[in-house]
Amino acid sequence: MTTARSGLFLVFGTLLSALWAPVARPQTHVETRIVSDTELVRIPVIIFDNKGAVASNLQKADFRLFEDGIEQKVLRLDKERVPVSFVILADLSSSMTRKLPFVREAALSLLDPSDEDDQSYDEYSVLGIGKRSRLLMPFTRDEQDVQQKIPLLLAATNESTALFDGVWLGVSTAEQDSENQHRALIIITDGGDNHSRYSLRETTKLLQEADVPVFAIMAGPAFELPEFLSMPEESPIGGKRAPEGGSARLPLNVHVDDYIGPAERRGPHNMKILTEASGGGVFTARHEEDLPRIVQTIGLAVRYRYVLTYVPVRDSLAKRNRDRDPELHKILIELYPTAKFAGYSMPYYKRGYHSVR
Repeated sequence: MTTARSGLFLVFGTLLSALWAPVARPQTHVETRIVSDTELVRIPVIIFDNKGAVASNLQKADFRLFEDGIEQKVLRLDKERVPVSFVILADLSSSMTRKLPFVREAALSLLDPSDEDDQSYDEYSVLGIGKRSRLLMPFTRDEQDVQQKIPLLLAATNESTALFDGVWLGVSTAEQDSENQHRALIIITDGGDNHSRYSLRETTKLLQEADVPVFAIMAGPAFELPEFLSMPEESPIGGKRAPEGGSARLPLNVHVDDYIGPAERRGPHNMKILTEASGGGVFTARHEEDLPRIVQTIGLAVRYRYVLTYVPVRDSLAKRNRDRDPELHKILIELYPTAKFAGYSMPYYKRGYHSVR
């Protein structure tokens, strides 16, 4: 019995030592995936301020964290520049043909613009989405090589869209081929899918379990049209009658390929579900000049994200509330007080994790 207790104290002491140990180089940063062991949980969080920039100078006292409805004490808040393995997933399908200049510019904007030595630790891989997803460029740290190859690699395929399959390939590439422990999947797309083997449900489950946050940049505002501007399912463009008393409300000279089809209309919904499951988010570039700024800001946010560390406190009521999945713990993070952080975006983080036993 004494030996067992000594072992437990030794494990707890080791955990505390690891928690407070200083970090000297990027390769030795504290592990920031959502990890649950006997004592500690660590959650990466990305926050944008009221001007749309990466939030800075936040303190422990600015956060309220709940697990299964019970408020937790944040033991530590870290914000460090970490080396990241970026997977760029570019939609090259027919629905994106006219937007490819945006796609190329967005991909190049992800490169680190700073003069810091740390940027040499980032690496980049490029995948293309068509009726099949394929690896266009394996991971490289040579940013000049990336700048030269991306304009050549990102060419239109005039194919259907296997977006969900692309997410699977992107996650697999990040987990198996990257050298950095911090990874992120950047998708530039209209969000439509009409050719994948995997379903939205299967892809969502994959992202819930993977340690790869997904950030989607919707290429243009056209996919957020109000309902009265949306294309009816039975449209004159498709050769069928519009509903009585209504019209497609489109320009008279619209081309047969210029309408927004069902797959594209589901795009924002698809991307919202997938990115939230991964701890990422969706952004819309309303104008061409917005695209580099948005992608660059996402890159900085991933490189300089916060990490919250706490020891979970649970009770029997919380356990009873998790009857469907007793090992799933739900997370809620808030900035406090609310008035102080008015205009700040909701933090990007995973809303739950499974206990490791």
